Parts: sequence; structure tokens; C-alpha cells
Amino acid sequence: MSHGKNISINELVGEFYDLQEQWEDDPVTFNWEKLKETARKGAHAYNEGAGPSFHALVLDGVCHTEFHDRFLRYSIEAGFDPFMLVRTGSGNNASPVISHESLMQASRMNKISDGMRTALVDIARRFSRLKNDINNGSDPGSAHLLAVIQACSDSFPLEMLKDAAEELAKSQR
Repeated sequence: MSHGKNISINELVGEFYDLQEQWEDDPVTFNWEKLKETARKGAHAYNEGAGPSFHALVLDGVCHTEFHDRFLRYSIEAGFDPFMLVRTGSGNNASPVISHESLMQASRMNKISDGMRTALVDIARRFSRLKNDINNGSDPGSAHLLAVIQACSDSFPLEMLKDAAEELAKSQR
């Protein structure tokens, strides 16, 4: 991990918080294009190997507002994969780039968080086309897919979790 990449992440976080402050000061005239540009720049800034991802730093554990909702949607439009797993600082474990568990918990009390989680559940449905490959083990990436489903389970539809649990049980027999 280069020092320059750390600075880039720090700059993105600073840019995000500056924009959030501007939005809080005057949401009516806020320039959404600037947020869209920050989302575009951060779409692939997962900060792998240097701690939490850029998106985890700015989205996890905060009270979500329209600002956060738009940021997440702009990020996804720009290619951010909320189901990507990255190595933690120790390099031994893979973690999601955002906390799906935190978002699920927030969705119980905040309608904007609930909308953000619903958007992720809709995206998670893209994994359903791989169900047959998981079930018959024909896809060499099926182990990775199961890891993604386990790590991001709070953003997966219940029927997919049941399928993954059945497959996991079969593979452990």
C-alpha cells in the first residue's frame, strides 16, 4: 500500500465531509453534481489493506440522510460494488466494504436507511442467477460467492440466504 493511496482516501473523506457540511448548511441550493463527482472518484477507493474502505468510513454508523442515500446511489452508478470483500489490515480475513449489518440495524429506525438497504437487497438479487452454479458446485467462484453471501447476509433476500445455508450445510457434510 503506497502512502499516496492513503492520502487519496483521506482527501476523499475530507471532500465528503466538506460536501456534507455544505448540504447541512443549505440543502435547497446544494450542488449534487459535486457529490456525484466525489462518489465517482471514490467508487473504487476500497482502501484495501489499510483499514476500512472509504465508503465504510463515511456511511457506517451514521444517521443517514438524503445526502447519504444519494451518495450511495451515485457510488453504485459509478461502479462501487457494495458486496465486494476486501482483506482486513491483518490480511487474513475478508470483510465487506460497508457494514451491511449496521445498515440493516439503522433501517429499523430510519426510513432513509431502509431505502438504502432496500437498494442493496435489490442489487443482491443479481447473485440469484448463480444459484444453480452454487448448488452443483460447477462454478469455481462458488466458494467466493458463499463467502460474500455470508459476509453481507443482512442485505440478501431471505430466500437466497436459505439456499446458501442449504449449500453450506451440504458442503460441510
